[in-house]
Amino acid sequence: MRGRGVAFGATTVVNAMPSGFGAALGVSLRTFAEVELTDDPIIEVDIAGETSERKALAEESLKVVLERFAIKSGGRIRTRSEIPIARGMKSSSAASNATVLATLDALGERLEDLEAINLGVEASLRAGVTLTGAFDDACASYLGMLRVTDNYRRRILRSYDVEPLSVLFLVPEERRYSGEVDASRVKAAKRLTGIALEEATQGRYWQAMLLNGLMMANLFHIDPSPILLAIQNGAVSAGLCGKGPAVCAVSKREDEGAIIEGWKDLGQTVLRSEVNRDRAHSGGSV
Repeated sequence: MRGRGVAFGATTVVNAMPSGFGAALGVSLRTFAEVELTDDPIIEVDIAGETSERKALAEESLKVVLERFAIKSGGRIRTRSEIPIARGMKSSSAASNATVLATLDALGERLEDLEAINLGVEASLRAGVTLTGAFDDACASYLGMLRVTDNYRRRILRSYDVEPLSVLFLVPEERRYSGEVDASRVKAAKRLTGIALEEATQGRYWQAMLLNGLMMANLFHIDPSPILLAIQNGAVSAGLCGKGPAVCAVSKREDEGAIIEGWKDLGQTVLRSEVNRDRAHSGGSV
């Protein structure tokens, strides 16, 4: 039995690490997964272009679905992604969502959206790739648009139908993994990120993104100048992707050129995307 799934990336509006409350915006970068179930209990994982990357997340994403239906099986998992890994662009949430959907497709089963999302969150926690479960990232990846969430209670607090806008990412070579973050140090920023969260829940999500980005850049010792350059060159908002190191700018299409020009001397890759309005789904091609 074989199945496929597609999920999307996202960017941070409010980082949930300090408080457990967060907000994320879905973007159109995709992750594809293919799952083939086997009688052999061994699970094999092939992550395209990433031979040294940990495979625990894909394994756990398969296992949680099989456990949900009380099925004993092994499998072969293949994933391919347009999302750079460990840059804060929600590659883990997209990978778990896509693998959960591919496993459901292989089984010929369907679940309600939030149940499928929660299976991916559980897989992320088991694999140790997140501090809070990243429910905000998972919802934005799976459902699209902008979602404000309580990650510990796994509740969506606000959903915003964001206007079509471009999303630009400034992506350095450096990688940062959530499992390596000093949790006690991050939680010290709880009061400050609470201010950004209040902005987001009141509908001022672009202000929230900028405020959060500058605070988190300071916390993680990341140069904030690319965020400020983007704002100076016409971005609607800009911020830090998760714990970094990537930076994101949201803009009108006609302002893309000025933002990219402002970033060109930084020697980093620029990826172009846009606000995602689609849901994760079965199917696709790996």
